[in-house]
Amino acid sequence: MVRIPTGDKGIMMKNMAVQVLDKTVNFVGESPLWHPQRNTLYWLDFPNNILFSHHDGHSKQVKLKVMVTALGWIDHAHLLMATSEGLFKYHIDSQVMTLIVNIEDQLTTNRSNDGRADPWGGFWVGTMNVDAKAKCGAFYRWHNGQLRKLIRELSIPNGMCFDKTRSVGYFADSLEQKLYVLKLDVDTGWPTSAPTLFYDFSELAVSPDGAVVDVHGNIWIALWDGGEVMCISPQGKHLHSVDTDTPRPTCPAFGGSDATTLFVTSAACELDKTPVKTVQHGTTLFYPSYCSGVFEPAVTV
Repeated sequence: MVRIPTGDKGIMMKNMAVQVLDKTVNFVGESPLWHPQRNTLYWLDFPNNILFSHHDGHSKQVKLKVMVTALGWIDHAHLLMATSEGLFKYHIDSQVMTLIVNIEDQLTTNRSNDGRADPWGGFWVGTMNVDAKAKCGAFYRWHNGQLRKLIRELSIPNGMCFDKTRSVGYFADSLEQKLYVLKLDVDTGWPTSAPTLFYDFSELAVSPDGAVVDVHGNIWIALWDGGEVMCISPQGKHLHSVDTDTPRPTCPAFGGSDATTLFVTSAACELDKTPVKTVQHGTTLFYPSYCSGVFEPAVTV
């Protein structure tokens, strides 16, 4: 189901049935990533150290040795993985992980969280306190062999995504219930401004989670405890929402052969007593031929 705001007329409804890609229940499914060279969707159940892949109607699982919280792709053979120790190059077939750079590896009270490749070949990754204490986290960027700590005093960094056409990046702080925007250098992707507030969710009983940007520059952001993926225009207007029929969607991704399929991971965390609607909590969902998305760019290593 898709909910479309219609001003004073309230919310208009039209049918858009959610479909289940994989029935496996994820405690916290996260970081869905379509690998365009392999035509494969990857995602994580990060508390359980599981890497999932789905190709041509079949899913596979790999048990990882460490907790991985975010993914990118490097080339046909490799993924990039964000962990509490730093960024790693992961060989998909051999499952060998090779350290790229340490990030807060000596800070045992913190761990990695959300992360995403940017259109300039870099990778951004957030860190947070393992107990989600306020203002202990940050966002880092790895680019051309250089690691910089760019945004400080975050609580639960999430929702990092990019619009290269407008040279901006977006990120959320889930605990603060806010989505921010910052300007980026058109040539390098490094920030040229401090973050400013883009969208405030604090009047709603939701937490902004993972996000992506479509071909038009609209931001698609999963709302934890909201049961929806919200679509927001580059001007900050709520365009419509996609119901997920489960309360805790975690992150959307665009994929399929033409990047028009919307994939959504979800979480079963703390939902044991919450009634199930049409889909089981924690399953991985998709909406085929939904809208014009953008493939995730490769990370340059």
